[in-house]
Amino acid sequence: MKRHNINFAFSMVELIFVIILVGILSYIGSGFLPDNRLLNDTNFLTMKIKETQKNAISYDINAFSKPWSKTSDFTCIDLNTTNLEQKDSHSQKPHEFSSTLSVDGNKTLCFDSYGRPYQSERLLLKNLDMNLTYKDQHKSISVLRVSGYVIIKNNN
Repeated sequence: MKRHNINFAFSMVELIFVIILVGILSYIGSGFLPDNRLLNDTNFLTMKIKETQKNAISYDINAFSKPWSKTSDFTCIDLNTTNLEQKDSHSQKPHEFSSTLSVDGNKTLCFDSYGRPYQSERLLLKNLDMNLTYKDQHKSISVLRVSGYVIIKNNN
């Protein structure tokens, strides 16, 4: 009986060819992925508003006389994209806004210990509307005047 020692293996040229082919296909395929920057910015801003409201509710539960008189970093949020990027301490890499943010009225939103939104030491008399724009896409965020509930609207 005669034994044949045959080794089956890929040559270096074949391996490099496969790696280059996979790289080209992944580059072409990445062009078909959706751009979710506007959605990410909208979700981040919504999360920050809700987090501020939650912190305000637990900040001072005994402020019965004038609950909106106490302002702090826990109860107010500055609706400016550069300040929001710096305040993101929950993640290792801070969120970078790609969208432009426009706010109707004052850019500081505060919440009292009941979770009600206010600006300039007055409870909101109307909903606070914010608009996020990225390229040709638009999204609106509204903070309801009584409850502080946040609503995201599509404008496309």
